[in-house]
Amino acid sequence: MIKNFYLLFLFIFAISCSDPAKKQKLAEENFQKKKIAKLDYLEFSGNPELIITTAQESKQLAKKINYSYGIFKCNMSLIFAYNAIGKYKEATLVGKENDALVNKIEANYIVCLNYTNVASAYSYLGLLDEAENYLNKALIYNQKLKDSNDKYYSLGTIYSGFAFVETMKGESSPNLNNVQKSYLKQLWALQQVKANDRKTEQKKSAQLAFVYLNLGITSDELKNPLDAANYFYKALDICKRYQFTNNTPLLVHTSMANLLLDQKKYDSCRLYAQKAIILEKTSPFPEVRRDLFQILYKSSLAKNNQQDAEKYTNLYMKLNDSLTNAEKRAINTPVKLIVEKKEKEKNNTVKNVIIISAIISFVLLLCGWLFWRRKNRKLQESYEKLIEKSKSDNQNTETVIINGVQNDSVNLLLEKLSKFEKSKNYIQHQIKLTDLASELGIQPEYLAETIQKYKKKTFSDYISSLKINHVVHLLYSAPNSRVYREDYLAKSNGFSSKAEFIHAFKKTTGIPFSYFIKKLERDSQ
Repeated sequence: MIKNFYLLFLFIFAISCSDPAKKQKLAEENFQKKKIAKLDYLEFSGNPELIITTAQESKQLAKKINYSYGIFKCNMSLIFAYNAIGKYKEATLVGKENDALVNKIEANYIVCLNYTNVASAYSYLGLLDEAENYLNKALIYNQKLKDSNDKYYSLGTIYSGFAFVETMKGESSPNLNNVQKSYLKQLWALQQVKANDRKTEQKKSAQLAFVYLNLGITSDELKNPLDAANYFYKALDICKRYQFTNNTPLLVHTSMANLLLDQKKYDSCRLYAQKAIILEKTSPFPEVRRDLFQILYKSSLAKNNQQDAEKYTNLYMKLNDSLTNAEKRAINTPVKLIVEKKEKEKNNTVKNVIIISAIISFVLLLCGWLFWRRKNRKLQESYEKLIEKSKSDNQNTETVIINGVQNDSVNLLLEKLSKFEKSKNYIQHQIKLTDLASELGIQPEYLAETIQKYKKKTFSDYISSLKINHVVHLLYSAPNSRVYREDYLAKSNGFSSKAEFIHAFKKTTGIPFSYFIKKLERDSQ
């Protein structure tokens, strides 16, 4: 009897084990415990190559057991790792794989994070419409989440992504109002996070500090220095309260120094810049250090401190020469710093995927800051060169003299061109090559060839540059002319339309007209 009962038990157990549904569930649970848990752990290893290898192997196993969620999670790890090493195209291709799996995944939060990570890859590739599309998808899934810290953290990450896209869209002149709106939405989202413990409070505060920093930068660019200073002070207060040792205090001090430099508060500017130099030693960031040397050079020069001005000029030039690939290294730096910090604090036991979102948010914000600072530095250099050129009364009368009897005809033509430039007859509408050639008494082909050879421009670019240089000199030397609208300046200086004038200004000077006017007004205050 006992033997029969034992055999019956074994028979029932065998049947239960052979049940496909139970077998599948067991395989999925085993995959989650071993493979997904390992990938979550590896996110903080600082070894993207290892993550890629492990995720690809685990993905094959997930396919073998037909586990859609497992494939999706492996793909998320691949996207994260590809973004970390700059393989953004590969990240987008994996993202397309996940697009096909979304309807099989009953996890709105995971899908939301996936779309945010893919949007990040498209942003770095400059495919901004696609990036915006994925951020909107992330937003839809975020709205399906119940009120929780996960919901608001991921919402903040989404809006930081929108801010980065807006910054990239405008290149040298982004729509700052749209950028600031996105940062304000991110601020609101973070303020909804409930800090129930010290760890959550610190995490929330770290992200708040960085949002205040970006709001300060956009407020400064929007000519709201009081708002900018207020946001910077809030960021500094958070950094001091929680004694943050990451890059945020460094970036806040640098931005504050830059704001004070624009306000010509040179003593305060130097204090913040020198404090930032000290902070940079503990968190090496050569791109920022270069900016600080430039700020200290300008403030020293303004205070007639020639010794310090020379010192910081030399430091700036030396560092600038060694940073030919600074942007790429600087973008990779924050990821490395965050990973090292996590390792040092032995937080590898943390498996909540929201931390990945925090890292991506920080990197997106920092990349936007770096991109913006690099663009502004280039614009500032072009602006300063343009102003130096405008200080000369001969900006339009550059004559090239060629020695040798055989070039007398060339010298004669160049002298005629010099007289033409001084006469400012080029301001008339639609001046043609044949008209000018007839006026100078030469063949049109010879005139075009000479301008191309000695002025290094085509005829149309030559005429446009003369007109634009005239406008620049007018706006610089006559402040009351700055009230004129672009369409008036265009028509009064020989351009057929406002659009043609704006395009010619950027092409000739290398900076947007709106930026030039703003800088002139700020410098004259």
